[in-house]
Amino acid sequence: MNSIDKLISLANVRGSLDLRCQFQGDWALEHGQEALGMAPYHIVLAGECRVEFPDGQRLPMRAGDILLLPSGTAHVIHSPGKTVAPRKPEVITGGVLRVHRIGGASPDLDMLCGRFHYNRASLLFAALPAYLVIPSGALPANGPLTALVAMLRGEADGEQAGARFLLDALSQALFTLMLRAHLATHGQDSGTLALLADKRLGRAWQAMLADPAHDWTIDSLAETASMSRATFMRAFVKVAGVSPWLLLTQVRMELAFSLLSHSHLGLNDIAAQVGYQSQAAFSKKFKEVYGEAPGRVRKGI
Repeated sequence: MNSIDKLISLANVRGSLDLRCQFQGDWALEHGQEALGMAPYHIVLAGECRVEFPDGQRLPMRAGDILLLPSGTAHVIHSPGKTVAPRKPEVITGGVLRVHRIGGASPDLDMLCGRFHYNRASLLFAALPAYLVIPSGALPANGPLTALVAMLRGEADGEQAGARFLLDALSQALFTLMLRAHLATHGQDSGTLALLADKRLGRAWQAMLADPAHDWTIDSLAETASMSRATFMRAFVKVAGVSPWLLLTQVRMELAFSLLSHSHLGLNDIAAQVGYQSQAAFSKKFKEVYGEAPGRVRKGI
């Protein structure tokens, strides 16, 4: 498992394709700030629109474009015509997906909308920009992301057995292909992703990801990076924005959350697997990160 795979795994990403939007005429649709751990996405199948953010930025979108909002940023989607006040769409049920409709049955805009659910303390999602757009022009016509979107559209159009389950399963893969397309265009240029792009610091960061329970020291990490202790610390903080200890703690807590979610291990065993010899010390740190004790989190999952 490479480091990006590890970060995706720790994020515990689950996808859902929630609805189809079909709008006609002049319209606007408001989306509030999502709860932490929710990342909405929009896929424009046909037509055009523009997305406006609270800071005033405007983003035009065309057929084939994909928008992901890793931190669930509030936004308003507008028709390309005159600006009008947001309104609630008509909700049509009965098909594979709910349809939100404004205007007639011959829409100017056809769009698939869904969400990714993820570990709310995910280092991967924290390293992504507030929004990222994957323009259709940047995707090869026969590439996997284009093919996956076509498959999603086909399942949404049909009434085949198991379509609902398949849509959610396919949207799980959608995140990885979106991330791959983003990294191909923008590189690993921020936070924990930037560490992976640095040849020497990347070795230390990859070692921490591969074995977070190890009793790491600054000296051992600096040696892994082939750097002096002082140079390593300066370079690491400059690139990551935080100390190695803070990142190591976050990786350990992400792993603990995953073990709480997907295993029947007791708290003592989980504490040991993430590098803590004391359950009390582990539980205290976990509560600092997630705001709840590990036992309480497990009961709520």
